[in-house]
Amino acid sequence: MADSEQLSSGLSGLSLDANAAEVPEAGSAEGQLPEPIVTSDGEWIDITTLVDRAASELASGALIKQTHFTLFDAMMSVEVMDPRLDMGILTADDALEVSQWDIDRQLTLREALWVALQLLRCEMTWHGSASLLQTLYTCNYFTANVDGLPIGQDSSNAVRDMVLFPIVIATGVGCRYVWSEFSRYNLFGEEDVQMGTIEPQFFADFSQHDADILLYEARMYLEFRMNEPGARELIEIVDSRRHWLRALGLLSAERMIEDASAAADGLAELRQMHVAWPDDEGTPVRGVFDPKCMRRYAAAAPIKPRELIEGPACVQELERMAKDLELVESLVRVESVEHLVYMFQKIHIRAPSPFVRSLLMTTLANNEHVVLAESPEALVRRAVLEMVAAPPRALAGWFANGDIIRVFLDWFRTLAQNPPRARRVAYKCLGTWDALQGEAEQADIDAFGAEHPGRDAADPAQNPFWVSSWVYHMKLMLLEGALLGGVRLHVYAAYELPIIFGYATQGFEAHAAHLDRMHMGAPGAARTQRLQRVGVLVRAQREMAVATWLISHMFERLLVFRAPWHSKHSDAATVLRLESTSAQRARYALRFRHVSMLGSPTHLSFDGWCASAEHLDECLLPELLGHAQNALSAARTILGDAKDHRDSGNASVVDAWADACRLLYAVVVANLVAMARLQQSGVLRAKELMVSGAAALEYR
Repeated sequence: MADSEQLSSGLSGLSLDANAAEVPEAGSAEGQLPEPIVTSDGEWIDITTLVDRAASELASGALIKQTHFTLFDAMMSVEVMDPRLDMGILTADDALEVSQWDIDRQLTLREALWVALQLLRCEMTWHGSASLLQTLYTCNYFTANVDGLPIGQDSSNAVRDMVLFPIVIATGVGCRYVWSEFSRYNLFGEEDVQMGTIEPQFFADFSQHDADILLYEARMYLEFRMNEPGARELIEIVDSRRHWLRALGLLSAERMIEDASAAADGLAELRQMHVAWPDDEGTPVRGVFDPKCMRRYAAAAPIKPRELIEGPACVQELERMAKDLELVESLVRVESVEHLVYMFQKIHIRAPSPFVRSLLMTTLANNEHVVLAESPEALVRRAVLEMVAAPPRALAGWFANGDIIRVFLDWFRTLAQNPPRARRVAYKCLGTWDALQGEAEQADIDAFGAEHPGRDAADPAQNPFWVSSWVYHMKLMLLEGALLGGVRLHVYAAYELPIIFGYATQGFEAHAAHLDRMHMGAPGAARTQRLQRVGVLVRAQREMAVATWLISHMFERLLVFRAPWHSKHSDAATVLRLESTSAQRARYALRFRHVSMLGSPTHLSFDGWCASAEHLDECLLPELLGHAQNALSAARTILGDAKDHRDSGNASVVDAWADACRLLYAVVVANLVAMARLQQSGVLRAKELMVSGAAALEYR
């Protein structure tokens, strides 16, 4: 009876009132937590049957809850002890695996080989933006307390102390360099790397020199046991680890600030590194890796275990990082703004690992320290002088406030971010460059008016607009990269490509016209040569954009005309068939409103932007391909001439565009041949082949 009364008293705290969800104020009588329901002898009692019976009386959507136990608490509590949500819970298999861990276990060389290879997989997975708790911290040797262990000594556990721990410690010291770079806030959580809420140590008591000595002694020990299984493979791991660790130390921003030649020395170490995934992966050791190690650490949210990169892919990732680090030395030796632009275009296309991208941004601008051979301000000043005949008066006041340098560096930091973010931020940078162009134009008007008091300083026919011409040139480059970057990221639907390449064509047309204007106002052989080198790529890209625009327009027209036959198989065809022309253009105008910045109301603006379809409506399909072929022929000629006059800054970019032009030319020729064959076979009817853009829209 007493038990029933206690039970009823406990249930009286439950409520069906929605207002009861509010937690009473702390300190009030109602705010005190009730005593748990127990029997007179202090034992818990089972109320499952009572709760089931009470629940059966509830209407749909009703809830019984304790005043102090909110819905939020209920949702959080579901994770506890549920293997589907509680990432730290140990199942029976997990508990068995954890129980096998023994730091004093006597290891064979093949067992040490297996641990070293799995640790390399953890490290490369971490570089690919995984959390420490999902990768390196799962290795118990990596997180073990090594105080008092005879590491580097021929102890009773020689393989552990002479071979495995030196590899583990060297891995941690190398990761310390990487973590230091991650901590510079050049990267973005979740998108680039999982920083987590823990502060890693990475064997802080060991310096790079200590780790290098340990690896050297490990190699000597392994050479003594060369004939045993696993020894040769471990020697290769030790050697590659030494080269990798030395390279990371030499390529750190602090070291390059002290010694500009450190970058070249670091690359020399990387070139000596040889990594190959062995056929014999060693003998697995139970208990060494704990996939649910996160239960031992305070984390803001549950972290799911993650699959590690496979062995061969792991080696490829390490080799790719070593190759990408060559960009650091190229950045240190950058010779001009154009060289810098081409380099960051290459970086943007290659999309290196987060560590390499952060290191590149640090190299470009590390607080007040400049790692580059020439300061950014000197690069910009020389770029303006080399491209336009700017008098000292025009440059003195403009460079005094430092805005142009800040915006200049922000742009390159944008290009070094991950591709999706780089494209998003680039559009924000466009607004900054647009405002900067207006300020530069006013500064140029003031400087020209001071130089030539009797002339109209606001007339572009008289005023060459020195600094603002260069700013507009850079703004157009940013727009072109952001617009076409979405193609590589597949953010555009198929039916949007014609308008994208139409905008790109208009952008390159404006850019080429602007460079011609600068060429006319920039006397001198050096300036003419610089403008020619810059203009070559712009004109080649213009011709390639024209060709791509024509091809995409051709396919869109075929898709529109044949939409009724393909509407069940193509969402793009359905959209094009049902959407009115005015609605389509309105949608384009909204989505691509950033392109309107080309027509900003400044002295250097170009007017007359039109919808792409209006230019091509009268062209028939074979004519579209013919015009595309002519455009690509012109691009090939331009790039062929550029190869004869290229410099170290744009050589690789010229080669890349030449390869792209060759492939695109093959696409055009193949489509011409295919169109002729389809017409002969009757698959493509003459009416479809000869339809104009206006007729296609009318048909729709």
